[in-house]
Amino acid sequence: MNDGIWPRIEGDVMYAQNLIDKDLMKTSIESLPLPDFVRDVEVETGVDASGEEAVWVWLVVDKGTMSSLENKRVIKGLREKIYEIFSDKAAGVLPYIRLRNPDET
Repeated sequence: MNDGIWPRIEGDVMYAQNLIDKDLMKTSIESLPLPDFVRDVEVETGVDASGEEAVWVWLVVDKGTMSSLENKRVIKGLREKIYEIFSDKAAGVLPYIRLRNPDET
């Protein structure tokens, strides 16, 4: 039962309210000029370690991508563009932006 308080707790499981339209955010991010080493974009919602509702943006990148200084610069710029998208389409929501290898998905 939900009495309007979020996050909702049922037993030992904590659920987050839908903070954003995940499909809209994924589509918006994918519309950016993504570098070739970004294989996929995933957007997830949930509850973070502090118990707060949160959004994660996972950039699925080729293994070894971050060994290049140039790729690190590209990812930094991409993160800034993703924050701009959230600022425009989901004001007040600051996502965790993480990288993962395709083998980890």
